[in-house]
Amino acid sequence: MIAKMSGAFPIEPINLGSHIHPLPEDGTVPYLSDFKWIHVPGHTEGQIALFRDKDRLLIAADAFVTTKQDSLYHVVTQKKELSGPPRYLTPDWTAAKESVRKLASLNPYIAITGHGPSMEGSELKKDLNKLADNFDEAAVPNYGKFVDDSSESQI
Repeated sequence: MIAKMSGAFPIEPINLGSHIHPLPEDGTVPYLSDFKWIHVPGHTEGQIALFRDKDRLLIAADAFVTTKQDSLYHVVTQKKELSGPPRYLTPDWTAAKESVRKLASLNPYIAITGHGPSMEGSELKKDLNKLADNFDEAAVPNYGKFVDDSSESQI
């Protein structure tokens, strides 16, 4: 149902004028000296995550989420379940897979995502590593606007 509604979601760019500036190439984050930024494309081309080494805090954006976005029940109840980026609006699944692997390699202790509650400790480690290891089966849809429909199983 969420995927069917996604056509009505706004996707037009927003003019932020002079309010934004390119991030430094060295991964530092202006005004947040403890954080580094990490390019995690897939869900969007320019998506970044923020990571703080001292407590292994990860702000993951939508590289992965902790409430499955293709389930209306999960969205309404905010059921905690680590899954890949929202299926209905992720145009580059190869990049999304690499982004999840990159974030899992950081071994975060706590993750905050764009959708869902925070997740931490052994639950996060287990679920994020499982997603990274099984991304194609667990996250990539079998069909849809952003996948190669020719890969569907033939009858």
